Amino acid sequence: MPDSPIFARCDALVLWVLRATVRYPRHYRAALGKATQEAALKLQRELIAAARRRDKRAALQAADEALHELRVLLRQGQALNLLTLGQYEHVARLIDEVGRLIGGWRKVLARAATGGMGNEQQAMEDE
Repeated sequence: MPDSPIFARCDALVLWVLRATVRYPRHYRAALGKATQEAALKLQRELIAAARRRDKRAALQAADEALHELRVLLRQGQALNLLTLGQYEHVARLIDEVGRLIGGWRKVLARAATGGMGNEQQAMEDE
């Protein structure tokens, strides 16, 4: 599981978010910073749950929702000038990459549900 690209990229995203949000000014840190951290950590928890459960679909849906929430919260942080444009561009690339990996995982599961199980599906289930 830790060697899988989705977990490595998610870990990089979570660590980046935690480091960035502790630098938010105090009056934003308690609300926006904490909510952003919680969304990032929820994303990671749901991906771990998806890897460990037999039926991965609900956890992947929850991970996707947490990713969307994280995207909105980070956009708000940038709008409030809590993140520089360069920081926001960097984290947006990380979010997009994790989103594509989640989408790919979901497509593999959908293909398997319709009976088209390939090598990629078997690899995802083995995690």
